[in-house]
Amino acid sequence: MTYLEACCLHHPTEIEGETVCRDCGIVLGYSLVQSVDDWKSHTVGFFGKSGIIGIILYVAKNLNLPTYATQTIIQITTRLMKKKITKKQAILFATVYACRIHKIPRLLEDVFLTVEGKMSKRNPHTEKSLLKMLNRIIKKADDPDLWLEPPNKEYYLHAYLAKIQNIVLRETDPKYFEQIKWRAMKSIVTAGTDPSLAAKKAIMQNTCSVIRAKIGGILE
Repeated sequence: MTYLEACCLHHPTEIEGETVCRDCGIVLGYSLVQSVDDWKSHTVGFFGKSGIIGIILYVAKNLNLPTYATQTIIQITTRLMKKKITKKQAILFATVYACRIHKIPRLLEDVFLTVEGKMSKRNPHTEKSLLKMLNRIIKKADDPDLWLEPPNKEYYLHAYLAKIQNIVLRETDPKYFEQIKWRAMKSIVTAGTDPSLAAKKAIMQNTCSVIRAKIGGILE
């Protein structure tokens, strides 16, 4: 009996100077590009590709994720879909996974709304229900390498700071934003045990009354 090992025939696409297979996610080659030190200034363009790769690029662009995180999303999405995980659930999990392992602070709700907004109409979900969804995906995937460490206080703090950064800079200045950040990082230790609530409390406690209402509206 002869055994044939199936392999990917590779359908290449370019992502920020790197040639990646849009089916299996493997990096096929590199082009010389200008280096970027700050990931916040590194935006991933939407190249109009159809199918999974196009959705992932859309999600990465709207969440302002760097190239290396996008590559992780492609690889994990492909891996999960081989285990019969639906496309939407695979991309959702892969995006959350990439943000966690690369320490890019993004809220679960924001990731979900971005994926949901691209693939279907938006349905309201609580963080608790989204966590249950992720747990079901992990269980179905049955892959010991794919697991999500619960975000701690610092992760939530940086994620919430990223959400309020624009309004703080618009209403005040960069120096005041850094002041909020520094004070919140000190006070979060005693702000409570729930990571999300503690991060919100630490920010609100260290925000002046002039912009507190606006920030509170964003963090609700």
